[in-house]
Amino acid sequence: MEQFGLIAKFSPSPTDVKYFVPAQLKSSPEDFCQIEPSHTDPCPLYIHFVHGFVPLGLFSQLVSRSIRWCCKKTWPMEHSKLYQNGAWFFIGKQVHNFILICKKSFIKIVLTQCTMQSYPLSAEKSEDVATQVLEYLKETLQTLSQELPHMSGLQYEFCVACPYCNKGTDGVGQGCPKHGKLSCEDEECFHLLGMKDDQPLICTRKVCDKQHTVHGLEKWFFKGTSQVHDLYNLYN
Repeated sequence: MEQFGLIAKFSPSPTDVKYFVPAQLKSSPEDFCQIEPSHTDPCPLYIHFVHGFVPLGLFSQLVSRSIRWCCKKTWPMEHSKLYQNGAWFFIGKQVHNFILICKKSFIKIVLTQCTMQSYPLSAEKSEDVATQVLEYLKETLQTLSQELPHMSGLQYEFCVACPYCNKGTDGVGQGCPKHGKLSCEDEECFHLLGMKDDQPLICTRKVCDKQHTVHGLEKWFFKGTSQVHDLYNLYN
């Protein structure tokens, strides 16, 4: 059952072992989906599925594998908070919140650094954790498409909220003309832009004579190959 993602083992220590059943979890509290990073954290990322919906069973698999990934790391472990449409993990030496929120057509990733005084200071940076998380997500999605027949040919892209249409933490964005909201929560109105390594973020819905960037996007590509450095330079 664990192999097929039907249950997930969470073991912060050899004497503390629990199993979760992702498909039988309760819905998240209302404020859970409203969690946003601060100006010092990486911006939210979105795994957008091009056919308009998250494939059946994919989010449960992702949660199950995320639990296993967290347990394999040498970070201090805290109990995860799991919901039917979301998951909240505590990762990193300098503890970070690693949050997954599942919507109809995308999965939102939020990474924020904890400010709790009970955790010792560490030289670990948010950028270091962010690159590990992004690498893990890419590898996991690729593995799922290879290992599970019903997910073969999985089509998705990593995106960011459009800085021209959606209001960000810096207040940039014109908002939704349909509902009159700066930060419209209607998934049909929410505009995402794919992260392209060969072109800037260009919105096809709004006419704008000024190029906008997404604050915190560079933290996901803090170190790595020359392509990563090209991405860093492109978005800054």
